Amino acid sequence: MNKEEQDKLVKACKKNSRDAMEKIYNAFMPRMIAVSIRYCKNQSDAEDIVQEAFIKVFKNIKKYKHSGTLGSWIERIVVNCAIDHWHKRKKTVLMDNSELIMETETQELDEIEKNQFSKQLSSEKLRTLINELPEQYRLVLNLYAIEGYSHKEISKILKIKESTSRSNYTRARKKLLENMRAIGIEKY
Repeated sequence: MNKEEQDKLVKACKKNSRDAMEKIYNAFMPRMIAVSIRYCKNQSDAEDIVQEAFIKVFKNIKKYKHSGTLGSWIERIVVNCAIDHWHKRKKTVLMDNSELIMETETQELDEIEKNQFSKQLSSEKLRTLINELPEQYRLVLNLYAIEGYSHKEISKILKIKESTSRSNYTRARKKLLENMRAIGIEKY
Protein backbone atom coordinates (compact mmCIF):
# COMPACT_ATOMS: atom_id res chain seq x y z
CA MET A 1 0.00 0.00 0.00
CA ASN A 2 1.56 3.29 -1.06
CA LYS A 3 1.48 6.57 0.87
CA GLU A 4 -1.32 7.99 -1.25
CA GLU A 5 -3.57 5.01 -0.52
CA GLN A 6 -2.68 5.19 3.16
CA ASP A 7 -3.57 8.89 3.30
CA LYS A 8 -6.97 8.19 1.69
CA LEU A 9 -7.66 5.42 4.18
CA VAL A 10 -6.62 7.61 7.11
CA LYS A 11 -8.94 10.38 5.94
CA ALA A 12 -11.75 7.84 5.67
CA CYS A 13 -10.94 6.54 9.15
CA LYS A 14 -11.16 10.06 10.49
CA LYS A 15 -14.74 9.99 9.19
CA ASN A 16 -15.31 6.67 11.03
CA SER A 17 -15.28 4.45 7.94
CA ARG A 18 -15.27 0.85 9.19
CA ASP A 19 -14.17 -0.37 5.75
CA ALA A 20 -11.10 1.89 5.85
CA MET A 21 -10.30 0.76 9.40
CA GLU A 22 -10.53 -2.86 8.33
CA LYS A 23 -8.21 -2.26 5.37
CA ILE A 24 -5.62 -0.57 7.58
CA TYR A 25 -5.91 -3.33 10.16
CA ASN A 26 -5.52 -6.10 7.58
CA ALA A 27 -2.59 -4.34 5.91
CA PHE A 28 -0.59 -3.71 9.09
CA MET A 29 -1.68 -6.43 11.51
CA PRO A 30 0.85 -9.13 10.45
CA ARG A 31 3.78 -6.71 10.77
CA MET A 32 2.49 -5.48 14.14
CA ILE A 33 2.18 -9.05 15.45
CA ALA A 34 5.85 -9.51 14.56
CA VAL A 35 6.72 -6.30 16.43
CA SER A 36 4.63 -7.30 19.43
CA ILE A 37 6.06 -10.81 19.68
CA ARG A 38 9.48 -9.26 20.29
CA TYR A 39 8.15 -8.04 23.63
CA CYS A 40 6.29 -11.10 24.85
CA LYS A 41 6.89 -14.82 24.67
CA ASN A 42 3.63 -16.07 23.24
CA GLN A 43 1.38 -15.48 20.28
CA SER A 44 -1.72 -14.96 22.39
CA ASP A 45 -0.20 -12.05 24.34
CA ALA A 46 1.16 -10.58 21.09
CA GLU A 47 -2.31 -10.69 19.54
CA ASP A 48 -3.85 -9.07 22.63
CA ILE A 49 -1.26 -6.29 22.50
CA VAL A 50 -1.93 -5.67 18.81
CA GLN A 51 -5.70 -5.59 19.38
CA GLU A 52 -5.25 -3.05 22.14
CA ALA A 53 -2.90 -1.03 19.95
CA PHE A 54 -5.32 -0.91 17.02
CA ILE A 55 -8.09 0.27 19.33
CA LYS A 56 -5.78 3.14 20.31
CA VAL A 57 -4.83 3.72 16.67
CA PHE A 58 -8.43 4.22 15.63
CA LYS A 59 -9.33 6.25 18.73
CA ASN A 60 -6.40 8.57 17.99
CA ILE A 61 -6.38 8.53 14.19
CA LYS A 62 -7.37 12.20 14.17
CA LYS A 63 -4.02 12.98 15.79
CA TYR A 64 -2.07 11.34 12.96
CA LYS A 65 -0.29 14.19 11.15
CA HIS A 66 0.64 12.34 7.91
CA SER A 67 4.31 13.00 8.64
CA GLY A 68 6.40 9.87 8.41
CA THR A 69 4.72 6.63 7.54
CA LEU A 70 1.49 5.29 8.90
CA GLY A 71 3.22 1.98 9.65
CA SER A 72 5.82 3.69 11.83
CA TRP A 73 3.12 5.57 13.72
CA ILE A 74 1.17 2.35 14.33
CA GLU A 75 4.37 0.52 15.30
CA ARG A 76 5.17 3.13 17.95
CA ILE A 77 1.68 2.59 19.43
CA VAL A 78 2.20 -1.20 19.41
CA VAL A 79 5.55 -0.82 21.19
CA ASN A 80 3.97 1.44 23.81
CA CYS A 81 1.13 -1.07 24.34
CA ALA A 82 3.68 -3.88 24.68
CA ILE A 83 5.55 -1.89 27.31
CA ASP A 84 2.28 -1.18 29.14
CA HIS A 85 1.48 -4.90 29.01
CA TRP A 86 4.90 -5.69 30.45
CA HIS A 87 4.40 -3.19 33.29
CA LYS A 88 1.05 -4.77 34.15
CA ARG A 89 2.48 -8.25 34.46
CA LYS A 90 6.00 -7.45 35.65
CA LYS A 91 7.05 -9.96 38.24
CA THR A 92 10.79 -9.63 38.32
CA VAL A 93 12.98 -6.85 39.57
CA LEU A 94 15.41 -5.51 37.03
CA MET A 95 18.84 -5.81 38.46
CA ASP A 96 21.31 -2.99 38.68
CA ASN A 97 24.72 -4.59 38.78
CA SER A 98 26.31 -2.34 36.23
CA GLU A 99 29.52 -2.20 38.22
CA LEU A 100 30.03 -5.93 37.57
CA ILE A 101 30.19 -5.49 33.80
CA MET A 102 33.64 -5.99 32.45
CA GLU A 103 34.99 -3.61 29.85
CA THR A 104 35.33 -6.49 27.38
CA GLU A 105 31.59 -7.17 27.60
CA THR A 106 30.82 -3.76 26.18
CA GLN A 107 32.59 -4.33 22.86
CA GLU A 108 30.24 -4.09 19.89
CA LEU A 109 30.27 -6.70 17.18
CA ASP A 110 32.56 -5.66 14.40
CA GLU A 111 31.36 -5.66 10.79
CA ILE A 112 32.95 -9.01 9.95
CA GLU A 113 31.12 -10.70 12.83
CA LYS A 114 27.83 -9.07 11.86
CA ASN A 115 28.17 -10.25 8.28
CA GLN A 116 29.14 -13.76 9.35
CA PHE A 117 26.25 -14.03 11.82
CA SER A 118 23.75 -12.78 9.25
CA LYS A 119 24.91 -15.46 6.77
CA GLN A 120 24.53 -18.24 9.34
CA LEU A 121 21.36 -17.14 11.11
CA SER A 122 17.85 -16.78 9.71
CA SER A 123 15.67 -13.95 11.00
CA GLU A 124 13.27 -16.55 12.44
CA LYS A 125 16.05 -18.26 14.39
CA LEU A 126 17.33 -14.89 15.62
CA ARG A 127 13.82 -14.01 16.79
CA THR A 128 13.68 -17.34 18.65
CA LEU A 129 17.06 -16.71 20.29
CA ILE A 130 15.96 -13.23 21.36
CA ASN A 131 12.73 -14.63 22.80
CA GLU A 132 14.79 -17.06 24.89
CA LEU A 133 16.54 -14.18 26.67
CA PRO A 134 15.39 -13.26 30.17
CA GLU A 135 12.49 -10.85 29.92
CA GLN A 136 14.27 -7.75 31.18
CA TYR A 137 17.16 -8.30 28.78
CA ARG A 138 14.81 -8.89 25.84
CA LEU A 139 12.87 -5.70 26.51
CA VAL A 140 15.95 -3.50 26.72
CA LEU A 141 17.52 -5.15 23.66
CA ASN A 142 14.37 -4.56 21.62
CA LEU A 143 13.92 -0.98 22.75
CA TYR A 144 17.56 -0.01 22.24
CA ALA A 145 18.77 -2.04 19.27
CA ILE A 146 15.57 -2.39 17.28
CA GLU A 147 13.33 0.54 18.22
CA GLY A 148 16.17 3.04 18.61
CA TYR A 149 15.38 4.38 22.06
CA SER A 150 18.26 5.79 24.10
CA HIS A 151 19.14 4.30 27.48
CA LYS A 152 17.81 7.46 29.10
CA GLU A 153 14.45 6.99 27.35
CA ILE A 154 14.40 3.29 28.25
CA SER A 155 15.03 4.13 31.89
CA LYS A 156 11.93 6.32 31.91
CA ILE A 157 9.80 3.83 29.95
CA LEU A 158 10.68 0.84 32.12
CA LYS A 159 11.08 2.87 35.32
CA ILE A 160 14.63 1.68 35.89
CA LYS A 161 17.98 3.41 36.26
CA GLU A 162 19.82 4.38 33.09
CA SER A 163 22.76 2.25 34.25
CA THR A 164 20.39 -0.71 34.61
CA SER A 165 19.28 -0.24 31.02
CA ARG A 166 22.89 -0.20 29.86
CA SER A 167 23.84 -3.28 31.88
CA ASN A 168 20.75 -5.21 30.78
CA TYR A 169 21.51 -4.36 27.14
CA THR A 170 25.14 -5.46 27.50
CA ARG A 171 24.10 -8.70 29.17
CA ALA A 172 21.43 -9.32 26.54
CA ARG A 173 24.00 -8.96 23.77
CA LYS A 174 26.45 -11.21 25.59
CA LYS A 175 23.81 -13.88 26.27
CA LEU A 176 22.57 -13.70 22.67
CA LEU A 177 26.12 -14.22 21.36
CA GLU A 178 26.59 -17.15 23.76
CA ASN A 179 23.35 -18.71 22.53
CA MET A 180 24.41 -18.22 18.91
CA ARG A 181 27.72 -19.91 19.55
CA ALA A 182 25.95 -22.75 21.38
CA ILE A 183 24.03 -23.59 18.20
CA GLY A 184 27.18 -23.53 16.11
CA ILE A 185 27.35 -19.96 14.91
CA GLU A 186 30.93 -18.97 15.49
CA LYS A 187 32.88 -15.75 15.12
CA TYR A 188 34.43 -15.29 11.71
